[in-house]
Amino acid sequence: MAYSGLYARFYDSLQKIGHFFARAVKFAPAKFYLGGIFLLQILAWWQAINIKHKSASDWLVLHYNIDFGVDLLGTEQKIFLFPLFGLLIFILNFLITTLTLHRQESKVLAHLLYASGLFFNVFLNLALFSLFLFNFQ
Repeated sequence: MAYSGLYARFYDSLQKIGHFFARAVKFAPAKFYLGGIFLLQILAWWQAINIKHKSASDWLVLHYNIDFGVDLLGTEQKIFLFPLFGLLIFILNFLITTLTLHRQESKVLAHLLYASGLFFNVFLNLALFSLFLFNFQ
């Protein structure tokens, strides 16, 4: 009988978590932003995997400066930090939006956070594409 109380508390906590995140997803523009961020994240991870598979050496160019040329080299595994940072920015923005969305005036903040996550992922994909060109062209 002790398990039924534990199961009931677990089920109630799952419902509360579901309602907590449902607020952010029910916000109408969130579907556009979250869909775009999701697609850009898939593209970023694909690009990172593609760069790792095409790499013939242990070292990759991770940053290129127009004035000084290559200024950051790293191992193949460090290429995965780029999409990971994009994912962390998305999760952080999503949590902040979810925590503040119960207020009426926070709709503007939600737009800003979702749009900043979307633009961050766009520039992240552009950076990964340029790293692909620097390393393999």
